[in-house]
Parts: sequence; structure tokens; C-alpha cells
Amino acid sequence: MKKLYTLITCTLLSAGLTFTSCEDQLDQVNPNKQTEDTFWRNEADFELALTSCYTPLKNALGGGYYGTRGVMLRICRADEVEFRNDISEIFQAMNFTNTTSNSLTQGMFYQFYNALYRTNSIIQKLEEKKGEFSEDFINKVKGECLFIRGFYLFQLGKEFKDAPLRMTASQEPSTFPLAKSSQADIWGQAITDLTEAGKLLPVKNDVIGKPTKGAAYATIGKILVYQEKFDEAIDILEPLTKSPYTYKLVNDFSWNFDEAHENNEESIFELLIEQVGGTDIWGNGELANSTQTNTRPREYAAPEVSGWYEANPTQQMMNIFWKEKDKDGNVDIRARESVAWNYPGCMYYLKPFQEVFAADKLNTYWILKYQNSKTMEAESDPPMSSINERAIRYADVILLLAESYLRGSSKKNLDTAIGYLNDIRRRANLNDYSGPKTDEGVFADLEHQRAIEFFVEGERFYDLRRWGLLEERLKTCNEVRYKQFMTGQTGNTNRYYYYPIPAKELETNDLCTPNEGW
Repeated sequence: MKKLYTLITCTLLSAGLTFTSCEDQLDQVNPNKQTEDTFWRNEADFELALTSCYTPLKNALGGGYYGTRGVMLRICRADEVEFRNDISEIFQAMNFTNTTSNSLTQGMFYQFYNALYRTNSIIQKLEEKKGEFSEDFINKVKGECLFIRGFYLFQLGKEFKDAPLRMTASQEPSTFPLAKSSQADIWGQAITDLTEAGKLLPVKNDVIGKPTKGAAYATIGKILVYQEKFDEAIDILEPLTKSPYTYKLVNDFSWNFDEAHENNEESIFELLIEQVGGTDIWGNGELANSTQTNTRPREYAAPEVSGWYEANPTQQMMNIFWKEKDKDGNVDIRARESVAWNYPGCMYYLKPFQEVFAADKLNTYWILKYQNSKTMEAESDPPMSSINERAIRYADVILLLAESYLRGSSKKNLDTAIGYLNDIRRRANLNDYSGPKTDEGVFADLEHQRAIEFFVEGERFYDLRRWGLLEERLKTCNEVRYKQFMTGQTGNTNRYYYYPIPAKELETNDLCTPNEGW
């Protein structure tokens, strides 16, 4: 059973993380309302402020990276699922017709800066008041805060490439105009933050949901792989496979996406999704009546089980799932735990697939990851899921190491790369890799394993983009989407590789310029 901790409310947040001013000396101050001067008094205030930094990641409708719409923005552009035309902003992003005014990509952009403001505020206040607290407490707060900031900066550069790098918390209008920094500089700052965080954070955190040393180093390693600094990535990631770390692949793949097995040995960092707070499922997560749950399961469930059927797996993704049978002649267990379809023995929301669907829908495919299909006969109303979002899994570390040994220079080693691939294959009850012992052969299996392992976890688009395979996979998946994607070609890049700097930022920040092609 997960441990719960109370999230900071909007009232406390505004007291601790914004400034107040009063031009009229006759204005009366509410003695019960905390202000900038009265909030940062003790350890509890700093703990509340830290808790507030996670909320922008989980904001359901405003672009929180692991919130309902944020997940959609991360999975809609690849070849693994297709959305129906219900949520216009997601449909636009999927079909590469989105603009600088897309409200959800704008929301994602400002959630990043919302969080950066909060982390910067904490770091600044901690420095101001460091004489009032113990060194242990200062290091604890600083380590957590730097992890959060570095984690956000990684995602900012991943989604928008070049963007303003705001490293101070200020409400002084003169500081608002800020030119973009390069993706390399944003990720460089992320690595700096995460490296310092790794020195300060514990190997195992006693508080569930808080970051650890392993979470910091796993994120650094991923950034290095994105930068194609594979030898450096090995140096950072490989220690995570040894003592004092105790990560391992759990035997049952489905344990990574249910509520009963949260924070297991494979989980390196999770976002807590909890039945605390209020009942407003459409709130921003910070008002008193905002729930801290999300609607993810109901978004993707079929209408036959009270779902909103927003997206379904593509035929191309299903073909990837079906490509290789396991040692017992069955379809890969990861496919069967990720998608429901009409195969012998398939259960969907506690009933046989063929009993749930009419004859004309027996050829349909339905997402299972993060669903309640094993515990409910239908999704609940109101939809308030408490399944934690697994932000970093040990399986990702293993496959990033396989890629690094495959694509590195001085540390390049096909046997070691294959060994890490086999770790993933064995958990899925597959035979060890037996394909060509060449760069091309091993890479083909690496792509295959990542596609299946991280289906709808928000990895596929970014993998294809960095490998230079996005155009090719889109072309074989959906000709219409591919042709529209290619209209974004600009020189040696494509504007649809990244979400655009929002129009609102360009209007209010006169030093910020559009990204290439926009």
C-alpha cells in the first residue's frame, strides 16, 4: 500500500512561491494570509515548497508531462497509436497540423517554467537562510530540488529544443525578456544539476516518491545517450547495475503498470498518483478541491467498458508485437500485457474478449498499459485512477547500456550490447539473440525491444527522431500523416521534430525567437 503525503494547496503555494506588494499604505493586510516574508520560516515550509514542484509534472489538462494530456502529447506523434478526432489539440499534434497557438503544447511549455520558477525560488531561499538550518537539511533539500530542476530541463530541451534558460526566480518585469539558449546548453545545465543532486541524494529514499541517487544518474545517462556521448553514458549507467544499487527487472512485466506493485525493484523514479485532495478531476492539481488522480485508464478504454476510446494501437505496432514468438510459441508477453485483441484466452476487463465486443469489433486493438482491466469490469465514474506513473524504469537503463555499447567508440562491444539485450529478452521468455552479429543486426533488435518494452510510455517518438528513422516509420504506418509531416521539412531538419515555442511567449518575450521552421 502506497504511503501518501499531502500536496501543497494553491493558498500555501501562492504564499511561498510568489511575491506580494502593496502600493497603497492604507491597504489592509490579512493577518491569516502567508506572504513571501512569512512563508520560508522552517523546515516544514521548505518541504511544502518541494512538494509543489511535482505538481506541474502531473497537471492533468494543462500540459503536465506525466498528466493525462501530457502523456497524449508524448505518444501521439510516433507510429504506435492513433487518436480519434475528439481532442482537437492532440489530433493536430498527431497529424502535424499543430501551430504555435496549440493550447496543450503551450501548457506543457509553461508547466516547465512554472516548475523552474519554483525550484529556483527554493534554491535562492535556501541560500538566503542556510544559517538557520542544519547542513543535513540543506543538502537534503538542495539534492531533491536540483534533481527536479535537472529533470525538467531535460524534458524542456527534448520537447522544444532551444528555449529560454531561466535560472532565477524573479517577478521583476525587466527580467522577463530572455533569449533562447541552445538545447546543448539546456542539457548541459541539466547534467550539472543532476550531477550535484547525485552527490547529495541517498541511494534509497525512505520517503516513497522522492528521488534517489540512481534517479539522478539514470537521467544523466539518458541525456548523454541523446547527445550520442555513449562512452560517457556507460560510465554513468553501468554502476546502476551493481551494488549498492539493487535495481532489477521484475519477473512479471505487468507489475510496472498497476497499482498493486508500485515502487518495485524495477522502478527508479515514480510520480505519485493518489486518492488525496478533492474530487475535481479537471482541476490543475493545486486547488483545494483538485484530485491528485488522473483519468488515463478511462481515456483509452473501449466504450463497451465505459471508456472514452481516445486512441488505439496502429496496425504497424501490432505487427511489431507479433513479429517474434517466445520459447513456448506464444506472442511476446509484453504484447499481451500491453494490448488486448482477439486471440485465444484474451481477457478484457475480467471477461473474454469475444464476450465484450460484438462481431464487427473483433478485429480491434485496445491499450492495456495503465488500465484497470485486471481489477474492474469497467472503468469507474468519475474516473480517478491511482496508478503511479513510472517515469524511469530499470529496463530503460539496460537498453540504454545496450545502445551505448553498440554505438560507442572506445567502449564499443557487440557481445556486451547483446548481453544487455538478452536481459530484456529473457524477462519476456524469448530466446537469446541469434541474429547477425553486426551493427545493423543488433540495432534492429534494439529498436524492436524498445518499441515493445516502452509502448505508450512516451519513448518511441524520441527514439525514432534521434535515430533518424522517424520519416521512414511514419511512411509505412500512415501515408496521410507522413505527407503532412514532410511539409515541415526545413533545410536539414523538420519543424515537427519539436513542439513550437508558443505564440504567447513570442508575444510577451521580445528576445525570444521562433524555432527553426516556425
